[in-house]
Amino acid sequence: MSSSLVYETLKISQPKPHVFLVELNRPKKLNAMNEQLFNDLKTCFEQLNKHDECRAIVLTGNGRAFSTGIDIMYLSNAAAESVEIDDVARKVLHNRNMIQRIQECLRAVDRCEKPIIAAIHGFCLGAGIDLIACCDIRYSSSDTTFSIKEVDMGLAADVGTLQILPKFVTNHNIFRELVYTSRKFDTNEAQQIGLISRVFDTSEAMLDAAMSLAHLIAQKSSIAVQGSKVNLNYARDHNVDDNFTFVRTWNSGMLLTEDIVNSIMATPVLKEKSKL
Repeated sequence: MSSSLVYETLKISQPKPHVFLVELNRPKKLNAMNEQLFNDLKTCFEQLNKHDECRAIVLTGNGRAFSTGIDIMYLSNAAAESVEIDDVARKVLHNRNMIQRIQECLRAVDRCEKPIIAAIHGFCLGAGIDLIACCDIRYSSSDTTFSIKEVDMGLAADVGTLQILPKFVTNHNIFRELVYTSRKFDTNEAQQIGLISRVFDTSEAMLDAAMSLAHLIAQKSSIAVQGSKVNLNYARDHNVDDNFTFVRTWNSGMLLTEDIVNSIMATPVLKEKSKL
Protein backbone atom coordinates (compact mmCIF):
# COMPACT_ATOMS: atom_id res chain seq x y z
CA MET A 1 0.00 0.00 0.00
CA SER A 2 1.23 3.47 -0.87
CA SER A 3 2.88 5.42 1.96
CA SER A 4 1.02 8.51 0.71
CA LEU A 5 -2.26 7.09 2.04
CA VAL A 6 -1.60 8.29 5.59
CA TYR A 7 -4.00 10.72 7.23
CA GLU A 8 -4.51 12.28 10.64
CA THR A 9 -8.17 11.27 10.96
CA LEU A 10 -8.44 8.23 8.68
CA LYS A 11 -6.96 4.75 8.89
CA ILE A 12 -6.31 3.04 5.56
CA SER A 13 -5.55 -0.64 5.01
CA GLN A 14 -5.69 -3.16 2.17
CA PRO A 15 -7.13 -6.36 3.68
CA LYS A 16 -7.74 -8.07 0.32
CA PRO A 17 -6.27 -7.67 -3.18
CA HIS A 18 -7.58 -4.48 -4.79
CA VAL A 19 -9.85 -3.78 -1.77
CA PHE A 20 -9.15 -0.79 0.46
CA LEU A 21 -10.63 -0.30 3.92
CA VAL A 22 -11.11 3.35 4.95
CA GLU A 23 -11.90 3.88 8.65
CA LEU A 24 -12.97 7.18 10.17
CA ASN A 25 -10.44 7.36 12.98
CA ARG A 26 -11.57 9.68 15.77
CA PRO A 27 -12.94 6.96 18.06
CA LYS A 28 -12.75 9.05 21.24
CA LYS A 29 -15.01 11.60 19.55
CA LEU A 30 -17.26 8.88 18.07
CA ASN A 31 -15.87 9.90 14.69
CA ALA A 32 -17.43 13.35 14.81
CA MET A 33 -16.36 15.25 11.71
CA ASN A 34 -14.07 18.22 12.16
CA GLU A 35 -12.31 20.28 9.49
CA GLN A 36 -9.36 17.88 9.35
CA LEU A 37 -11.61 14.86 8.81
CA PHE A 38 -13.48 16.57 5.98
CA ASN A 39 -10.18 17.53 4.34
CA ASP A 40 -8.78 14.03 4.79
CA LEU A 41 -11.86 12.49 3.17
CA LYS A 42 -11.42 14.71 0.13
CA THR A 43 -7.73 13.94 -0.27
CA CYS A 44 -8.15 10.22 0.43
CA PHE A 45 -10.94 9.57 -2.06
CA GLU A 46 -9.30 11.68 -4.74
CA GLN A 47 -6.16 9.58 -4.31
CA LEU A 48 -8.02 6.25 -4.25
CA ASN A 49 -9.88 7.29 -7.39
CA LYS A 50 -6.53 7.38 -9.21
CA HIS A 51 -4.91 4.46 -7.37
CA ASP A 52 -4.23 1.58 -9.78
CA GLU A 53 -4.44 -1.06 -7.03
CA CYS A 54 -7.84 0.10 -5.80
CA ARG A 55 -10.96 -1.44 -7.34
CA ALA A 56 -13.40 -1.35 -4.40
CA ILE A 57 -13.59 0.51 -1.08
CA VAL A 58 -15.21 -0.28 2.26
CA LEU A 59 -15.89 2.79 4.40
CA THR A 60 -16.53 2.35 8.12
CA GLY A 61 -15.85 3.94 11.50
CA ASN A 62 -13.25 2.89 14.04
CA GLY A 63 -14.66 2.37 17.53
CA ARG A 64 -18.25 2.41 18.80
CA ALA A 65 -19.83 4.49 16.04
CA PHE A 66 -19.75 5.09 12.33
CA SER A 67 -20.09 8.82 12.96
CA THR A 68 -22.09 11.10 15.24
CA GLY A 69 -22.02 13.84 12.62
CA ILE A 70 -20.32 17.20 12.53
CA ASP A 71 -18.08 18.09 15.47
CA ILE A 72 -19.84 20.74 17.58
CA MET A 73 -16.51 22.39 18.38
CA TYR A 74 -15.86 22.79 14.66
CA LEU A 75 -19.26 24.45 14.25
CA SER A 76 -18.64 26.69 17.26
CA ASN A 77 -15.29 27.84 15.87
CA ALA A 78 -16.82 28.50 12.46
CA ALA A 79 -19.61 30.52 14.06
CA ALA A 80 -17.07 32.55 16.06
CA GLU A 81 -15.18 33.39 12.88
CA SER A 82 -18.39 34.60 11.27
CA VAL A 83 -19.30 36.79 14.25
CA GLU A 84 -16.01 38.68 13.91
CA ILE A 85 -16.97 39.84 10.41
CA ASP A 86 -18.91 43.12 10.62
CA ASP A 87 -20.14 43.52 7.06
CA VAL A 88 -23.25 41.43 6.40
CA ALA A 89 -22.40 40.64 2.78
CA ARG A 90 -18.89 39.51 3.69
CA LYS A 91 -20.33 37.39 6.50
CA VAL A 92 -22.65 35.71 3.99
CA LEU A 93 -19.73 35.04 1.62
CA HIS A 94 -17.70 33.59 4.51
CA ASN A 95 -20.51 31.18 5.40
CA ARG A 96 -21.06 30.27 1.75
CA ASN A 97 -17.38 29.45 1.28
CA MET A 98 -17.35 27.29 4.42
CA ILE A 99 -20.38 25.30 3.23
CA GLN A 100 -18.83 24.92 -0.22
CA ARG A 101 -15.59 23.53 1.26
CA ILE A 102 -17.49 20.85 3.17
CA GLN A 103 -19.63 20.06 0.13
CA GLU A 104 -16.51 19.60 -1.99
CA CYS A 105 -15.06 17.20 0.57
CA LEU A 106 -18.08 14.89 0.50
CA ARG A 107 -18.53 15.30 -3.25
CA ALA A 108 -15.06 13.78 -3.62
CA VAL A 109 -16.52 10.62 -2.10
CA ASP A 110 -19.54 10.73 -4.40
CA ARG A 111 -17.36 11.34 -7.48
CA CYS A 112 -14.93 8.51 -6.72
CA GLU A 113 -15.26 6.05 -9.61
CA LYS A 114 -14.47 3.03 -7.43
CA PRO A 115 -17.51 1.35 -5.80
CA ILE A 116 -17.84 2.33 -2.13
CA ILE A 117 -19.59 0.12 0.43
CA ALA A 118 -20.53 1.86 3.69
CA ALA A 119 -20.34 -0.45 6.73
CA ILE A 120 -22.38 1.32 9.40
CA HIS A 121 -22.63 0.56 13.13
CA GLY A 122 -23.42 2.25 16.43
CA PHE A 123 -24.51 5.75 15.44
CA CYS A 124 -24.94 7.41 12.07
CA LEU A 125 -26.15 10.95 12.69
CA GLY A 126 -26.31 14.22 10.75
CA ALA A 127 -23.24 14.52 8.54
CA GLY A 128 -22.76 10.76 8.93
CA ILE A 129 -25.89 10.31 6.81
CA ASP A 130 -24.57 12.90 4.35
CA LEU A 131 -21.47 10.74 4.03
CA ILE A 132 -23.23 7.43 3.47
CA ALA A 133 -25.45 9.15 0.89
CA CYS A 134 -22.27 9.45 -1.19
CA CYS A 135 -21.66 5.68 -1.08
CA ASP A 136 -22.92 3.08 -3.56
CA ILE A 137 -24.06 0.37 -1.16
CA ARG A 138 -24.88 0.61 2.54
CA TYR A 139 -24.75 -2.27 5.03
CA SER A 140 -25.57 -1.85 8.72
CA SER A 141 -25.38 -3.78 11.96
CA SER A 142 -28.70 -4.12 13.79
CA ASP A 143 -27.61 -1.87 16.67
CA THR A 144 -27.29 1.28 14.54
CA THR A 145 -29.23 4.43 15.41
CA PHE A 146 -29.79 6.95 12.62
CA SER A 147 -30.92 10.56 12.70
CA ILE A 148 -31.08 13.37 10.15
CA LYS A 149 -30.16 15.93 12.80
CA GLU A 150 -29.98 19.18 10.88
CA VAL A 151 -33.50 20.49 11.63
CA ASP A 152 -32.83 20.12 15.36
CA MET A 153 -29.74 22.26 14.78
CA GLY A 154 -31.81 24.97 13.10
CA LEU A 155 -30.81 24.44 9.49
CA ALA A 156 -31.47 22.42 6.32
CA ALA A 157 -29.04 19.62 5.50
CA ASP A 158 -26.70 21.01 2.86
CA VAL A 159 -23.96 18.47 2.10
CA GLY A 160 -25.74 15.42 0.75
CA THR A 161 -28.84 14.22 2.59
CA LEU A 162 -31.34 16.51 0.83
CA GLN A 163 -29.37 16.66 -2.40
CA ILE A 164 -28.63 12.96 -3.12
CA LEU A 165 -30.93 10.77 -1.01
CA PRO A 166 -34.18 11.95 -2.68
CA LYS A 167 -32.82 10.41 -5.90
CA PHE A 168 -33.00 6.88 -4.53
CA VAL A 169 -35.02 6.61 -1.30
CA THR A 170 -38.05 4.40 -1.87
CA ASN A 171 -40.51 5.96 0.59
CA HIS A 172 -40.59 9.75 0.43
CA ASN A 173 -43.36 10.02 3.02
CA ILE A 174 -41.26 8.47 5.75
CA PHE A 175 -38.10 10.18 4.51
CA ARG A 176 -39.71 13.62 4.76
CA GLU A 177 -40.99 12.80 8.23
CA LEU A 178 -37.46 11.87 9.30
CA VAL A 179 -36.09 15.08 7.81
CA TYR A 180 -38.71 17.39 9.32
CA THR A 181 -38.65 15.87 12.82
CA SER A 182 -34.97 14.87 13.18
CA ARG A 183 -36.21 11.92 15.21
CA LYS A 184 -34.05 8.85 15.68
CA PHE A 185 -34.82 5.79 13.59
CA ASP A 186 -33.55 2.21 13.51
CA THR A 187 -32.39 -0.18 10.81
CA ASN A 188 -35.96 -1.32 10.09
CA GLU A 189 -37.01 2.15 8.96
CA ALA A 190 -33.65 2.75 7.30
CA GLN A 191 -34.17 -0.38 5.22
CA GLN A 192 -37.82 0.50 4.60
CA ILE A 193 -36.89 3.77 2.87
CA GLY A 194 -34.01 2.21 0.96
CA LEU A 195 -31.23 3.94 2.90
CA ILE A 196 -29.56 0.58 3.66
CA SER A 197 -29.78 -2.71 1.79
CA ARG A 198 -28.80 -5.33 4.37
CA VAL A 199 -28.78 -5.62 8.18
CA PHE A 200 -26.52 -7.92 10.22
CA ASP A 201 -26.71 -9.07 13.84
CA THR A 202 -23.23 -7.82 14.71
CA SER A 203 -20.81 -5.23 13.42
CA GLU A 204 -18.26 -7.99 12.84
CA ALA A 205 -20.65 -9.94 10.60
CA MET A 206 -21.56 -6.73 8.79
CA LEU A 207 -17.95 -5.79 8.11
CA ASP A 208 -17.12 -9.33 6.96
CA ALA A 209 -20.04 -9.20 4.51
CA ALA A 210 -18.98 -5.78 3.23
CA MET A 211 -15.43 -7.01 2.71
CA SER A 212 -16.66 -10.13 0.90
CA LEU A 213 -18.81 -8.03 -1.42
CA ALA A 214 -15.92 -5.65 -2.10
CA HIS A 215 -13.68 -8.63 -2.85
CA LEU A 216 -16.24 -10.02 -5.31
CA ILE A 217 -16.56 -6.65 -7.07
CA ALA A 218 -12.78 -6.28 -7.20
CA GLN A 219 -12.49 -9.53 -9.14
CA LYS A 220 -14.64 -8.18 -11.97
CA SER A 221 -13.37 -6.15 -14.91
CA SER A 222 -12.39 -2.75 -13.49
CA ILE A 223 -13.25 -1.18 -16.84
CA ALA A 224 -16.78 -2.58 -16.64
CA VAL A 225 -17.37 -1.82 -12.96
CA GLN A 226 -16.02 1.73 -13.01
CA GLY A 227 -17.81 2.42 -16.29
CA SER A 228 -21.04 1.19 -14.73
CA LYS A 229 -20.62 3.50 -11.74
CA VAL A 230 -19.81 6.51 -13.90
CA ASN A 231 -22.92 5.87 -15.98
CA LEU A 232 -25.15 5.23 -12.95
CA ASN A 233 -24.08 8.51 -11.37
CA TYR A 234 -24.53 10.35 -14.65
CA ALA A 235 -27.99 8.83 -15.08
CA ARG A 236 -28.92 9.97 -11.57
CA ASP A 237 -28.28 13.58 -12.52
CA HIS A 238 -29.53 13.70 -16.15
CA ASN A 239 -32.51 12.82 -18.33
CA VAL A 240 -32.94 9.59 -20.29
CA ASP A 241 -31.90 11.00 -23.69
CA ASP A 242 -28.74 12.50 -22.19
CA ASN A 243 -27.98 9.15 -20.54
CA PHE A 244 -28.17 7.26 -23.84
CA THR A 245 -25.92 9.83 -25.52
CA PHE A 246 -23.41 9.65 -22.69
CA VAL A 247 -23.14 5.84 -22.60
CA ARG A 248 -22.94 5.70 -26.40
CA THR A 249 -19.91 7.97 -26.32
CA TRP A 250 -18.44 6.21 -23.29
CA ASN A 251 -18.69 2.71 -24.75
CA SER A 252 -17.34 3.82 -28.12
CA GLY A 253 -14.01 3.87 -26.33
CA MET A 254 -14.55 1.18 -23.71
CA LEU A 255 -15.53 -1.44 -26.31
CA LEU A 256 -11.87 -1.49 -27.31
CA THR A 257 -10.82 -3.11 -24.02
CA GLU A 258 -9.33 -6.60 -24.09
CA ASP A 259 -11.49 -7.40 -21.03
CA ILE A 260 -14.44 -8.11 -23.35
CA VAL A 261 -12.53 -10.70 -25.38
CA ASN A 262 -11.14 -12.29 -22.22
CA SER A 263 -14.63 -12.49 -20.67
CA ILE A 264 -16.13 -14.07 -23.78
CA MET A 265 -13.32 -16.62 -24.05
CA ALA A 266 -13.82 -17.51 -20.37
CA THR A 267 -17.47 -18.50 -20.84
CA PRO A 268 -18.16 -22.25 -20.42
CA VAL A 269 -19.47 -22.67 -23.99
CA LEU A 270 -16.36 -21.23 -25.61
CA LYS A 271 -14.11 -23.14 -23.24
CA GLU A 272 -15.73 -26.37 -24.44
CA LYS A 273 -15.43 -25.36 -28.11
CA SER A 274 -11.75 -24.53 -27.65
CA LYS A 275 -11.13 -28.12 -26.54
CA LEU A 276 -12.61 -29.53 -29.77
